[in-house]
Amino acid sequence: MKITMYHRTYPVKNAPVAMSFVPFSPDQIHTFTVGTKVYPAVRKEVQVIVPDDAKVDKDKNLLIWVTDKGPLKSTANEIFGLAETGVSGFKTVPG
Repeated sequence: MKITMYHRTYPVKNAPVAMSFVPFSPDQIHTFTVGTKVYPAVRKEVQVIVPDDAKVDKDKNLLIWVTDKGPLKSTANEIFGLAETGVSGFKTVPG
């Protein structure tokens, strides 16, 4: 199953990255400062393949799915990491 995740970072080396299953509010302005330079946030949508039975809990910003060992819950950052490394059942969709 394909889901949309929301990625926010800044156009500077070693900047923080935020991932979410819920879109970031367009009304919130995020910046990152290095020295005297202020960088505005860069936002993009990322398509990710996850297990077919996965469900997004938008209130808790978690992905929940069932494995042979029982239910699992992971944050958006964890799911993005699984998708980037190609763990079975997870992958990013080129966009």
